[in-house]
Amino acid sequence: MKPTLLFTLFVLFSVLATGLPAKTIKKCKDAQGRWHYGDTAAEACERSKIIEMTTRGAKKGETAAPPTKEELADLERRKKEIEEKKRLAEEQAKKDRLLLSTYGHEKDIIYVRDRKLARLESSIKASEETLKSLRATQARVEKQAAAEQRGGKKLSKDTALNLERIQTQVSRHEAAIAQKRQEQDLIKEKYEAELKRYRELKRRQLSEQAAKPAAAAK
Repeated sequence: MKPTLLFTLFVLFSVLATGLPAKTIKKCKDAQGRWHYGDTAAEACERSKIIEMTTRGAKKGETAAPPTKEELADLERRKKEIEEKKRLAEEQAKKDRLLLSTYGHEKDIIYVRDRKLARLESSIKASEETLKSLRATQARVEKQAAAEQRGGKKLSKDTALNLERIQTQVSRHEAAIAQKRQEQDLIKEKYEAELKRYRELKRRQLSEQAAKPAAAAK
């Protein structure tokens, strides 16, 4: 038996024998599984649970072991998750209030959506007409270029410049049409989501209104 333990037992037996008032003693177990006793928690047990007891051996209470680094990291992660969920919920509530205040009926959402789609469609049609004309011009210039190069002749500078200019314009209008088609798809997705959410909120409002008279009648 180690001297420190012998000394501790001697103190305990002495206090019991003298009949002095019970004194608080703290005990804890270190990482190697060895018990430590004293008036304060031993440094070796600073990461362990501490048990408080009287000199007569009666347990008075205990102090839980401080959290480990892993537990602290997990706590911080969960704290951030809770804060993020709260932030998202607040953002959604703000969007819901705006949605309900902007539209008086779901038909209003459909009207705004269709108007935006029609505006884009009109722009697309105009670009397609321009593109049609450009491609006709491009075909004529390409035909002229082929005639100039017949028999191995060199293409004239003016024809080469015309071909390059027309191709640039054709590419620009093709890209513009593709972009507007993509905008139409995004508008459809956005207003479909808004329409779905609007209907959910309206159903919730009706359900809450129906529940109020029933609660008042109880």
